[in-house]
Amino acid sequence: MNDKSPTILVVDDEDVIRFALRKKLTRIGYNVISLEKAEDVLYLIKNDNVKIDLIITDIKLRKMDGIELMRRIKSLDDPIPVLIITGHGNVEDAIRALRYGASDFIRKPFDINDIALSVRSILRHKHEQQLADNFIQYTFYEKSIFKIPLDTSIINAISYKLTRNLNASGLCNSTTAENITIALIEAISNAVYHGNLEISSEIKKEGGIKRFNEEAEKRKKDERFKDRIVTIHYELTKDHVEYVIEDEGPGFDYTILPDPRDPENFFKASGRGLLIIRIHMDEVEWNERGNIIRLRKYRVKRNDLN
Repeated sequence: MNDKSPTILVVDDEDVIRFALRKKLTRIGYNVISLEKAEDVLYLIKNDNVKIDLIITDIKLRKMDGIELMRRIKSLDDPIPVLIITGHGNVEDAIRALRYGASDFIRKPFDINDIALSVRSILRHKHEQQLADNFIQYTFYEKSIFKIPLDTSIINAISYKLTRNLNASGLCNSTTAENITIALIEAISNAVYHGNLEISSEIKKEGGIKRFNEEAEKRKKDERFKDRIVTIHYELTKDHVEYVIEDEGPGFDYTILPDPRDPENFFKASGRGLLIIRIHMDEVEWNERGNIIRLRKYRVKRNDLN
């Protein structure tokens, strides 16, 4: 085992899935431990001196299910990111997983490469969060305005920076702060890609993520788009945190967005970001033009944090 490589714990009661995930993740450089029972995960974390960087678990396990496992993992002093695997049509389970702090979910039957892509993303986010934690640790009131150019590499880092003080200020616990970070990543990404670069979700649907990224790189150099910025107004008070995100695109008619809570729309890529934002924020609203979104999260009472 390479001590310098991240260690991933795979939990599934199907041998073939554990084998496939272990083979793929080991091949691309990760240390992998596989278990079939959630109870063994808790024992491993409690009793073995093993640092786990990410847990991949199916929701449906024989005894303790994946969501209960995740709830216990997230209650630890140092929570571990969790990637949930869910079966077709399990909308309610997937929503519960997101509410309890899942970093992502993958639908069965899955493409093994989608798992690898999600793992890389989650571990990168974790590293960026650790970097952001080096900023100010305690804040009672904070207000800032950020101007973000068309540099997609900073979206995650700015999102972590904008949530770094939420737990320390007593507004919410660490899991809720992580969820708000995920919502911000989605909202800022939408402002950059769909707002300022005016890239339709249909491009990803028809040509995949590779085609989508190629189009983004092309438009970053286009005179029509290259100088556009995203403006983020951030305010943290003792009662709430609020983010107002404005792009310089033409806007859109948000009233025609499909309801992501509908099972027919839940697993569609185009509705995923909106669902995540709505799940994790208390208030979500757009301006009339559709190029400004306001997100607000209210203070969680201390006795509700556990």
